[in-house]
Amino acid sequence: MAPKIDPTTGLTDRQTWNMLGTIVILGALLLGGGLVGCPYYKVWERKMAGQAELQYQQGARQALIAQAAAEDEASIKRAEAATRRVRGWADAARKGCEDVGLSQDRACIDQLLRDAATYSIAKEGHEGVIVSVGAPVSVAVNPNAGRPE
Repeated sequence: MAPKIDPTTGLTDRQTWNMLGTIVILGALLLGGGLVGCPYYKVWERKMAGQAELQYQQGARQALIAQAAAEDEASIKRAEAATRRVRGWADAARKGCEDVGLSQDRACIDQLLRDAATYSIAKEGHEGVIVSVGAPVSVAVNPNAGRPE
């Protein structure tokens, strides 16, 4: 007996069932592969997210280190500028007292330093060098001067 051929598809019944069976088996394999591969993908995805977070944190850490170094350098420069300013005040006070004939008068030098410090603080509007107000010049310029060693 000859196989019966479907006029619309041009296939025999056996070929139709074979094709249908192949499609079902391929679908089952695809579904099974997805179910097996999904946990591995999730693990890989978490691993990649963790690596990305680690790189971000390392970059943020490097930025904080660079910022701290810049702040340290800026504070050193501010301190150096304050020291130069105080030394300038001390020289000006010494010369001012010499101009009026009081080169050895400690009260004259201290008063001129107080006036200079007060003017500088009022003019600049920031922390100024308050150390020099009312303190001897040696304390403002060299804090270790006069200390026993």
